[in-house]
Amino acid sequence: MKIFAILILLLNFSILSAQEIEVKKGPILETFGKVYQVKSPDLQLDKDTEYKVIFDIFTDKSKDNKVNPLLNAVARYLNMHAQKGISLENMKTVVILHGAATKSTINNNAYKNRYHTANPNNDIIEALKKANVEIYVCGQSYIASGFKINEKSSSVKLALSALTALVEYQTNGYQIINFN
Repeated sequence: MKIFAILILLLNFSILSAQEIEVKKGPILETFGKVYQVKSPDLQLDKDTEYKVIFDIFTDKSKDNKVNPLLNAVARYLNMHAQKGISLENMKTVVILHGAATKSTINNNAYKNRYHTANPNNDIIEALKKANVEIYVCGQSYIASGFKINEKSSSVKLALSALTALVEYQTNGYQIINFN
């Protein structure tokens, strides 16, 4: 009976090992946006279509001074579709940050002065900018949060408001992605 139980345990372990989850980095952002590999998905984007999206980010559920997970979702969006053959040129991507996400946009020195640690979002914002992602902060949220304009990251543009950015980009054919 003990041998039978051991064999069952070994069989279960080998089945679980065979179902390993594959995660892949890059190719657009190597450090951010790891992607789970989905074998033969029934729905994918067409490789030859231009996709215009604006990510509306107003929360920051990061813990222990980590990157805002919604900024990482933008990196994951770019990587997963590039892994399926969509060129970066066909992924026109914009981010608007407001509300609790506003603090992600201040520069490293200002962040250190306010929160006594480096801005955990600094590197991902730089990487997204290098990937031609336009990043805006809501001017209304920024000023209401007590941040000074000279504290804003040079990689982030200032919009009059998140409302302004959303209306402008949606008027120009951008699809809104909001999963806060």
